[in-house]
Amino acid sequence: MRNTLLIAIVLAAVIGGWLYSGQLDNADADAVKQEAALEATAAADVEAPVDHLVTVRVRRLEAKPYDRHVIVRGRTEAVRWVDLKAEIDGRVNEVLVEKGGRVTAGQVIARLDKANRVARMAEAQALVTQRELEYEAAVTLNQRGHRGEVGVAQASAKLEGAYTLVTQIDEEIDDTEVRAPFDGVLEVRHVEIGDYVMEGQDVGTVVDQDPYLVVGQVSERDVVKIKLGAPGSAELIDGQVREGRIRYIGTVAEPATRTFRIELEVPNDDRELRDGVTAEIRIKVSTGPAHFVSPAVLTLDEDGVVGVRLVDAGKHVSFHRAEIIGENSDGVWLSGLPATIDLIVVGQEYVRDGDQVRIAREKDAS
Repeated sequence: MRNTLLIAIVLAAVIGGWLYSGQLDNADADAVKQEAALEATAAADVEAPVDHLVTVRVRRLEAKPYDRHVIVRGRTEAVRWVDLKAEIDGRVNEVLVEKGGRVTAGQVIARLDKANRVARMAEAQALVTQRELEYEAAVTLNQRGHRGEVGVAQASAKLEGAYTLVTQIDEEIDDTEVRAPFDGVLEVRHVEIGDYVMEGQDVGTVVDQDPYLVVGQVSERDVVKIKLGAPGSAELIDGQVREGRIRYIGTVAEPATRTFRIELEVPNDDRELRDGVTAEIRIKVSTGPAHFVSPAVLTLDEDGVVGVRLVDAGKHVSFHRAEIIGENSDGVWLSGLPATIDLIVVGQEYVRDGDQVRIAREKDAS
């Protein structure tokens, strides 16, 4: 019995030792495996570079022809107007055109009383008849030797005086009618029937409506870019757009502003333009390549100069100065850039000149 128990204890010890020995072997193997994995991981970390490149979004753009304009604030102005004045004294007998009415060249606007001018004309014509008879008699007597050359000259002078008197009275009668000098509109009428006007007094104002002018003041920097006959357009405050050409460029600057007057002549066949309406004048001065971009892509260099950041073939960043030459509600036009550019549209504020970047390219835009 004692021997059996002793044998059982020995066997249990042997078995336990064997089992314990196996667990230690497995633990050592696991430790070796873990250490090898750590070493492999460390080696991989040493061999593989850490990627610190910034990703930027890039859009490819091609330059497009762009018409450069000088833009000026201005206003409409009638091409010409004239104040009609009475050329003789007299009472207004008729007013034939209402204020605002359209007139044609030569149309009678108002008539003055002829007064005694008709009677004076009859008297002057009778005097002409008398002087003609006297002159003919003087010539006949001279031919017969009964009157000298002096008598003929005196008769001739009296006849010419009679002719002159008729002409003067005829002009006075004609001046009783106040006429429009050109096609236009009677903008102002100063007289009514029964008014007595003196020579030189205003009767009305006629305005020529076609063509019309849009005038503005151009800076001394821009005036040298504008040429006579250059095409231009004017957008009125009500949205109308009129095309025309430059017909006048001032040669003397306004002392206070150092600007020069320009005149854009535009058609006004429909007679809808009015004097003094605000307008924006755009004058084409040149055509060249430019890129259209969103203002959001613009950035500044260390000197505060406006430009954009581009990416080259090696994925390096470079800053390019650019000039804003035009704009609208959707973006701005830039000049001074290469014909084809890879423009950074997102992330330009996080990179500097010379940085290498990763790019996420947008669909190419032209």
